[in-house]
Amino acid sequence: MSFIILSLALVGHVFLWIAVVDYFHAQPMPYRVGHTLSWLALACMAAVPVGSCWWVVAAGIDVFAVGCWRQFPPVVLLYLAICLVAAVVTVAIRIRRNVFHRPPDVLRSHRSNVVEIAKNLGTAASAVTSEEHAHHFLVHLPGNEILKLDVTERAIDVPRLAPALDGLSIVHLSDFHFTGKVGKSFFHEVVHRSNQMQPDLVAVTGDLIDRVDCIDWIPDTLGRLTARYGVYFVLGNHDIRFDPDRLRKVLVGSGLIDLGGRWVQIDVRGEPVVLAGNELPWIAPAADMQRCPARAPDGIGPLKIVLSHSPDQFDWARRNDADLLLAGHTHGGQIRLPLVGAVFSASRLGVKYASGIFYAPPTIMHVTRGVSGKLPVRLNCPPEMAHLALHSVRTQVI
Repeated sequence: MSFIILSLALVGHVFLWIAVVDYFHAQPMPYRVGHTLSWLALACMAAVPVGSCWWVVAAGIDVFAVGCWRQFPPVVLLYLAICLVAAVVTVAIRIRRNVFHRPPDVLRSHRSNVVEIAKNLGTAASAVTSEEHAHHFLVHLPGNEILKLDVTERAIDVPRLAPALDGLSIVHLSDFHFTGKVGKSFFHEVVHRSNQMQPDLVAVTGDLIDRVDCIDWIPDTLGRLTARYGVYFVLGNHDIRFDPDRLRKVLVGSGLIDLGGRWVQIDVRGEPVVLAGNELPWIAPAADMQRCPARAPDGIGPLKIVLSHSPDQFDWARRNDADLLLAGHTHGGQIRLPLVGAVFSASRLGVKYASGIFYAPPTIMHVTRGVSGKLPVRLNCPPEMAHLALHSVRTQVI
């Protein structure tokens, strides 16, 4: 019995320190500081069990014996109690969320098709050099899904959408993390598949580069994205590590439209659509939505779509009357376990908004798992390209 309790405490201990790492990744601190603090937290996560085992052995404590707790100092017992509570509560919440989760009523339909992109890389017309095909050795680990692509199609009912905009299509892409560890040919294929969908809009929600020389990849990758009404972007926390001004110039020079800290209004099928950018908490300010055109008395229009790197801006979007928030940053956890789901999620709310559709009136939020990652490893969590179709049917949340 004692061994079972200690095992549960170990699970709770891991969850507690993962929460600390997630919190650091969601804060507006310099990358090196956040990175260092995260590694320190991971080191503590590993050191505490190892040190505890050493102490138990050195003290000659038999953890299988009845009453072994009497030999533990009060501070250790307190921490064990905290870890036990963390384990029970966290596991219960995660199983409930992953097993019994009911999608919000605004999600009309959801289809998913996981494509083996790796099989196409050798014949891609645009990928002609060995550099474009080169991949890090981690890419080839058994079970690694980093070269797969989940082409997700979601139909969403937007309560205040004007009837003329019914069927408006958006390809949502995020977290390319150009490092060279995943060859450029993979991203060529992602862009090609996006263009095949002929969307009305393409939204790119940050974390595009993780190596400064990979900025030169943009014209030949993101610069080839096409959409009827434009390709829009915001930057993420990884993008500000190098030269964000240069990155913005290259993106704009490649035909993308910068929404960082501002909003624009476009005309789509005779209806106004406001597109706004929020790069908080790393780049201020967010778009001043108070200056957006007012809605009609019946609440219809203009449609307000916000691009944000972090899903932690959900409350901000709601306060600013956004209809749709598009976010990334979490990678869907990047590694997902059966029943428990995402392990890490770079959010101050942990894995709550790891990926998917969320609705808190008046705002619908779509969080994509992203296209890649700085660490080229994905387990039970393939990269995602989301194709969203917006519909004007009014719905109510029960």
